[in-house]
Amino acid sequence: MGIPIPYRQLYIDGEWREPIKKKRIPITNPATELVIGDIPAATVEDVEIAVAAARNALSRNKGQDWATASGAHRAKYLRAIAAKITEKKGYLAKLEAMDSGKPLDEAAWDMDDVAGCFEYYAELAEGLDAKQKAPISIPMDTFKTHVFREPIGVVGLITP
Repeated sequence: MGIPIPYRQLYIDGEWREPIKKKRIPITNPATELVIGDIPAATVEDVEIAVAAARNALSRNKGQDWATASGAHRAKYLRAIAAKITEKKGYLAKLEAMDSGKPLDEAAWDMDDVAGCFEYYAELAEGLDAKQKAPISIPMDTFKTHVFREPIGVVGLITP
């Protein structure tokens, strides 16, 4: 199953770049115990640069590009990611099998699940549009209550 392992960098502010401290984490194939590649090891400094870039991007064009974008607009991006995962399923499954040591068939099912997650969240994003400013029934006629859903801003996550 020998396929070339792509060299990865951090994607920050629309470009690929090396981590500030140039550290990398080796990737070991658990089935063979061979190092098959490495990934960038981001540090606090890298995260600070990424957060600043994300904040700038969120406010670009007075937020029209993303912060105030509709759920349907966001769903298009999520569906595009799902489509690309499906398109590259065979290749991604081979990488996952090498990275995790699991059988290729199981890694291929995982790729279906990953694409399915992006589709699921695309549907949720579209559903937000219908819920925007939806009235809420409360037992008092003197008040009108609505829910207004808006992004909370930039978040940093550590994902497996």
